[in-house]
Amino acid sequence: MKGRVIGAVLDKRKLLSLCILIVPWLTVPLIEKKSFLRFLPATTFVNLILSLFSVVADRKKLWKVKNPIFKYTAVDFSYILGLFFITSIWVFKLTYGNFIKYLSLNIVIDYLISFPIAKFFTKVGIFEFKKLRPIHFFNISVFLAIIIYWYQYLVERVIIKQMKNST
Repeated sequence: MKGRVIGAVLDKRKLLSLCILIVPWLTVPLIEKKSFLRFLPATTFVNLILSLFSVVADRKKLWKVKNPIFKYTAVDFSYILGLFFITSIWVFKLTYGNFIKYLSLNIVIDYLISFPIAKFFTKVGIFEFKKLRPIHFFNISVFLAIIIYWYQYLVERVIIKQMKNST
């Protein structure tokens, strides 16, 4: 009986992780293809940074991913390739061109992820901060938001310069 209860809990956690990965992608048809492609480089760049940081965080025991989609991985792909990836595209789509609006929205989202959402993930057994405190994760997230805004700006300057040179 105990094994069934543990199995059911694991199945619910796995289902929640899959939802974190898949549900955000269901909003992609609402984003124009042009916007999605426009912000794809910056979003991919920050996902790479976050993935590398996740490997370091796992080794340093800054946090623990308790329910990874792929066993034996330090990276929470459900969060990075789902919720984080699509949210980043949406934030750019809704705010790019107005840095204050962009940063303000990021601060709100990063706060929600760092505190109430992380607390919920800990409660349901998906994720847990260990040596890293939620405020540090929040600060890192805001810093990454600033970095990728700058990166997006540089990407667009290069594209505009190439378009001018090709005419």
